[in-house]
Amino acid sequence: MKKLYLVTAVAAAALAVSGCGGKGGKLDKGQVVASVDGEEITVFELNAELQASQVPPGTDRKLAEQLALQRIIERKILAKVAREQKLDKTPAFLIQERRADELILTAMLRDKIAGGIAQPTDAEIEKYQAAHPERFAQRKIYAIDQVVFAPPSSAAKLKQFAPLKTLDQLTAKLSADNVQFRRAPSQIDTAALPPEIAAKIASLPAQEMFILPTQQGLTANIITSTTVLPVPADQAREIALSGLRTERFGKAADAQLNDRLKKARETVKYQAGYSAPPQLRGSGATPAGN
Repeated sequence: MKKLYLVTAVAAAALAVSGCGGKGGKLDKGQVVASVDGEEITVFELNAELQASQVPPGTDRKLAEQLALQRIIERKILAKVAREQKLDKTPAFLIQERRADELILTAMLRDKIAGGIAQPTDAEIEKYQAAHPERFAQRKIYAIDQVVFAPPSSAAKLKQFAPLKTLDQLTAKLSADNVQFRRAPSQIDTAALPPEIAAKIASLPAQEMFILPTQQGLTANIITSTTVLPVPADQAREIALSGLRTERFGKAADAQLNDRLKKARETVKYQAGYSAPPQLRGSGATPAGN
């Protein structure tokens, strides 16, 4: 056993930013919805605010616009107060500003790559479902006994888990190493797993411990029971469509960015103790928004 299967979530919320025309970059008066101390607020800013707010379906559009506009106005007023106090000159602001710029640019890069991907056809969606029964017709819900703990700091420490066969052995080692952990029942839905991970779990012997990463840390798992629960047809189509899009996005991102990332990573210089953990070295090129 004991392999660490990395599940990369391509995940992340993207911020859409719209541009506007006009000579010299100026806005037509019809595009201005309000002004604060002479600073104009445009319909493009308002639309971006609405999109970022994720207004629930059925909400009155005009009311949503009015509330969004008030948020923008208040934010601009408070930002002006902060600038008067020279908070925009502090190291903390500059770090956050750089991070925000990078997140927006990364999101726009994701959008650009995604915009060039062909949309899956009905035939391709049906073929995808047939090729991944563990996510659809033969979807399984695993009840598991699970231990959540922080990833080890080195490859050598990670290898120390290899001889362990049970969760009791694992928790004993974690306790001896003064590593905090949490043990509790949980479940795994194969419909939410990458196909290759679901297939590896299905091939494991009974009571075999396996390790998966999550946002909370590493998880060590033992399956205690299995329930077959096929995905309803309407949901299956949406899951298959999302899976195909993600798959195609990953391939497009790799094709466009892998060489660039590889060359750029070769120029990175780390201070002692800050190099990438072994499980992330040589990872793919999918740009993330978080």
